[in-house]
Amino acid sequence: MTAMWRHMTGAERILEVLLTRRSVSPRRLQSPGPTPDELDAIIQAGLRAPDHGGLHPWRVIEFRPQNREALAWCFEQEKLRRDPLASPTDLRRAREHATRPPLLLGFVVSPRERSKIPAREQWLGAGAALGNLLAAAHQLGYGAIVLSGERCFDETLVRQVGVQPGEYLAGFISMGTIREAPPQARETLSQDVWSCWQGDLLPGAAGGDASGDGDQSIRPSERVRGN
Repeated sequence: MTAMWRHMTGAERILEVLLTRRSVSPRRLQSPGPTPDELDAIIQAGLRAPDHGGLHPWRVIEFRPQNREALAWCFEQEKLRRDPLASPTDLRRAREHATRPPLLLGFVVSPRERSKIPAREQWLGAGAALGNLLAAAHQLGYGAIVLSGERCFDETLVRQVGVQPGEYLAGFISMGTIREAPPQARETLSQDVWSCWQGDLLPGAAGGDASGDGDQSIRPSERVRGN
């Protein structure tokens, strides 16, 4: 895939940026992280994501350096609630999740309950925004990753970081300068997620069957394959 785009320029190079994006573990990141102006631009990119109804059913919480030790204590206490016998190493790792990233954001999904837009579409909009945040960070030359895990479901921690009733803490976004490149991505074929509807089960279609068994209307063996 990389060789395919190597000699392209202009708009096609922008697509190459998306094709080379990787999640980068916090242990592979170092300072500096995005500046305030860059973070503002990254959030603006999130606000440009597809969003049915323009609801912006998400928000971010920035955890600034002066408050990281307090967040580390919250992470440590959450670990102890989950595992009262946690070792000192486990507790240190829990604290590092709060202190290590150069820039740390909480990504919160905030569905609008009284909206006519279905909740599942609002979640899709929030996910699209999250994707834009990560892509924008990559475009600016930073590494980024979203980490969730059990702490995002801990009611005490969720309340401590400012998530309101009816909101959901989807994960923590780490961003920073890439100190060590992540491993190469495992290549996935487009055809793994790309199929072609046959339409032959509709009433009146040639060879059709009105039984309604939709499992046979998309046949992996007849997928349209790219060149």
